[in-house]
Amino acid sequence: MSSIRYALLSLLAREPLSGYDIKQQMNNRLGPFWKAGSNQVYPELAKMEEEGLIRLQGVEQLTYRPARKVYEITESGRQVIIEWTMEPGEVEHIRDNFLLKAYNSWLVAPEKMYEQLEGIKKQHEERLAAYLEKIAELETMRTHGNEQDPIASSISVVEFGVEYERLYIKWCERLMAKQQQ
Repeated sequence: MSSIRYALLSLLAREPLSGYDIKQQMNNRLGPFWKAGSNQVYPELAKMEEEGLIRLQGVEQLTYRPARKVYEITESGRQVIIEWTMEPGEVEHIRDNFLLKAYNSWLVAPEKMYEQLEGIKKQHEERLAAYLEKIAELETMRTHGNEQDPIASSISVVEFGVEYERLYIKWCERLMAKQQQ
């Protein structure tokens, strides 16, 4: 099964959603660690509905907006996502264009590379700030003491993003210091 399906099932296991809501949550909830193109969502929803992994819960009709189909996960879909979650994980391969640029930094004047490092560091500082805001937002929605609360697992994934961004910033700072030597 494709990873887009696991992402869709992951969101629908938490609550029924429309295709539009799914795209929004992919940007907001899954965005820090998993991306999907908006043109992938609707065709996958249709296939998943045909296969009985999800079902149409109903159609929201607001007078000033087009109708929105709201989908919910079926028991079969829930079983698929549980089984996939329990499969052994794999180590991901990092593909970061800036790391490739840093690999070639010996070809560039140190002051130019320093500028590049400042720029990428700033981007990671902004992402870190966004992750910290997201954790604060999620903490207000969390049922404390209940690790089965889906918000608790969301927080743990965003915390990974926080640690990743802090590591990247620290790495940039070390390289920047070397460029000034």
